[in-house]
Amino acid sequence: MRKWLIIAVWFTGVSVRYAGEQHTRVVFGVRIAMTANSQMTSFIALRFDEGGFLREKRAYSKDDFIRIASGFWPSVFNPKRINYFEQEHVFGGVYVNDTIQAKIPYCPGMDSLWKIRFSDYPFRSGFEKGWSGGLYKPTLAQQKYLVSRYAVGHIDQDYFVDTSFWKLMRDVSDTTWIGHYKAIR
Repeated sequence: MRKWLIIAVWFTGVSVRYAGEQHTRVVFGVRIAMTANSQMTSFIALRFDEGGFLREKRAYSKDDFIRIASGFWPSVFNPKRINYFEQEHVFGGVYVNDTIQAKIPYCPGMDSLWKIRFSDYPFRSGFEKGWSGGLYKPTLAQQKYLVSRYAVGHIDQDYFVDTSFWKLMRDVSDTTWIGHYKAIR
């Protein structure tokens, strides 16, 4: 009898633990600032437990981030392999070219994120113009707009996360939004 009681308690404990792990919440985000590896963006995934406590945070390169967020790669941040790009109506994912056997991550909006912060491409080889009213940082009015629209505290330190991240990704692909942002002075 004692043996069955121990087995029942163990099984209940295991069931509760696995049920709790299924209720984790994952959010994705981006910071638009020069990083130590001379990138203009850094992408993250955050995993919270059911109590809202941060359990794991991981930074990704743009390509690896796309692979995780599109569900192309398995990950603890996307165990069900949901295509968040499709779910959030953002053009992006992994293109599989069977002819040359290539798996190519793509998201044109991610290639435009630097334009929110810079007026000119910050490296010598670029000739493309950004949308920022300031040379290295948005104007004060643009920064206030970013705070109110995306709840990002400070563009140098904070990440656009969760629903704000996906909203930003949709906005940087919208010509009307781009024109509005550029006009803010």
